[in-house]
Amino acid sequence: MKEIFDIAQQIAKDHQIPMERVFESLVEAIKTAMMRKYGEETEIRTYVDMDAKEFNVFVKKKVVKNAIRENEISLQDALQINPDAKIGDFVEIGVDAKSLGRIAVSSIKNVIAKLFRDVEKHSAFEEYKSRVGTIIVGEIWSIGAYNDIIVDFKNAIGILPKKEQGINDKFIVGENIRAYVLDVLEEAKGVKLILSRTHPGFVKKLFEKEVPEVRDGNVEIKSVAREPSRRTKVAVYSKDSKIDPIGTCVGSKGIRVSAIVKELGDEKIDVIKWSANPSIFIRNAMSPAKVISVDIDEDLKRAKVYVDDEEFSMAIGKAGVNAKLAAKLTGYNIDIIKISDRVVNDEESSESSYSISVNDEYFS
Repeated sequence: MKEIFDIAQQIAKDHQIPMERVFESLVEAIKTAMMRKYGEETEIRTYVDMDAKEFNVFVKKKVVKNAIRENEISLQDALQINPDAKIGDFVEIGVDAKSLGRIAVSSIKNVIAKLFRDVEKHSAFEEYKSRVGTIIVGEIWSIGAYNDIIVDFKNAIGILPKKEQGINDKFIVGENIRAYVLDVLEEAKGVKLILSRTHPGFVKKLFEKEVPEVRDGNVEIKSVAREPSRRTKVAVYSKDSKIDPIGTCVGSKGIRVSAIVKELGDEKIDVIKWSANPSIFIRNAMSPAKVISVDIDEDLKRAKVYVDDEEFSMAIGKAGVNAKLAAKLTGYNIDIIKISDRVVNDEESSESSYSISVNDEYFS
């Protein structure tokens, strides 16, 4: 059956599929066709030598006086193969692929079609797997019963769960949508992308798109903390002293950051300067509140932040958002304390301080 090798080689060349995989699929197709012709219980053996391009198929037939079924052989014919054959024995004979007829052709076509689908699916999986952590654009196909958004891509389907949507996001079937790729799944029916518009990485990638200096590495986004649909804090830094990282990200008259705010449904964005000095970084992260001083406990990863009485509410922020984001951004648990209640032994009343942990949930 040298022709099988020729068919496999041509398919492999035309569709850029490994020869071994194509050949394995063709062999399985032939075995399936033979089992349909000779019966599910028929014993079939294949012999393959890829180097010599040799492929043979053998089937065991039962010796009977007069053969009626496909899986039977007459005693007269069996004796020509094995002079010792007798009725009830099984004789192994070689099979010519051409003798399998239309059933074999149909089976091979089905197997090849499935092979192409599997290869295309896996290729799409590998393509999208490399895009985890990036933003992609797709067309909204439908809105599910639980308000999950179904997004159509070239060769995959995306799911934007309700919990990954911003409160102010508006979706219309047929319109394009930008989303952040959280994960890629290779399922029986195809490739599924798990999407998000609330992940901090979504904001980071939007800055890369809007700010060339971030894209080329001259300005680095050190960390991002989000309360989706409410507020985001972005810490930026540049090794080049000639570059103002905040001004670069905000843009002339705020044009760059405004484009990002619009994409996020008017979510407020604070761009602050990152510092390797934790006291300075925490002071910056508390913006727009003005901080008087910061005491750091590195062992506990905790910071005491002192503010004027009139800045206390601003430092905490509505529903504690400003304090939460500062803690998330810097990685420090933060105690916000009114300067008027600071005493010699550093003991503060609970009414005059506010504590927030890095591990506190984003949503109040």
